[in-house]
Amino acid sequence: MVSRKKAKGKARKAVKAMKEEEKDAHDNSSAAAAQQRGQEGALEAQLQMQRLIIDSLVCKHGFDPFQEGDDRNKIDAILEAMKAVEDKYPEVIRDSSKMKRILSYFLSEGTDFILNGNENAARTIAAVIIMFEEFIAFSVQKTQAVLHLQKLMELLIADDHTLVSFFRKRITCSCLDKKHKEVKSIKKMGYCNNKKCPSPRGKVERSKMVYCTRCSVAYYCSRDCQEAAWSDHREVCKEKAERNAKFEQEMRSRDQNQNSM
Repeated sequence: MVSRKKAKGKARKAVKAMKEEEKDAHDNSSAAAAQQRGQEGALEAQLQMQRLIIDSLVCKHGFDPFQEGDDRNKIDAILEAMKAVEDKYPEVIRDSSKMKRILSYFLSEGTDFILNGNENAARTIAAVIIMFEEFIAFSVQKTQAVLHLQKLMELLIADDHTLVSFFRKRITCSCLDKKHKEVKSIKKMGYCNNKKCPSPRGKVERSKMVYCTRCSVAYYCSRDCQEAAWSDHREVCKEKAERNAKFEQEMRSRDQNQNSM
């Protein structure tokens, strides 16, 4: 008959053996999990390296791509910014960081259009960019008295020199340097504000244009076109001139107040 003492000893040994087996099983499981994590980490590192290589080969022209988890993906952000012009999303257009990224995206897309030979699409993108820039300067930063729609019209019909120069001076890379050398001999063209201008699409060499000295926002290919357009321009000219005068007065008052402080 087994003594009570020996029975307890055997029981303790059995419990100890069970614990050692559980420990070995846990260690094996931990090692397997660690190995799996290591493999996953190596795979992620490899994928990250591939992304870096691809990004180094495909220039973003200064655009910092939208990452997963952003408040809005690039499509929603752009749509909201567009609607903000109509005051539906004023918080977007008045947020400089959001607008900077949105404009950066447009610049990246427009640059790619030029590099891929799609100048017409690039012209549309350029017009959108200038619309945002003008709106921000006029309504948000209040650094100008009126919207200069002349710029928008000129970009919609822009020659290659004007188009490439527009994007090249706004991107942070050198992707358009070669293209600029190819087109810089092309004469820059402007847009005549006379709706009945005889020039095709109102396009005229910019260096030969004249402008309304009263409002400074309307440009013409000649004095004849300026006089012919006066009946249409008269009311707009008066409004723009008054805004310019009021703006200049406000700027002078502000400067005087700052200097007196």
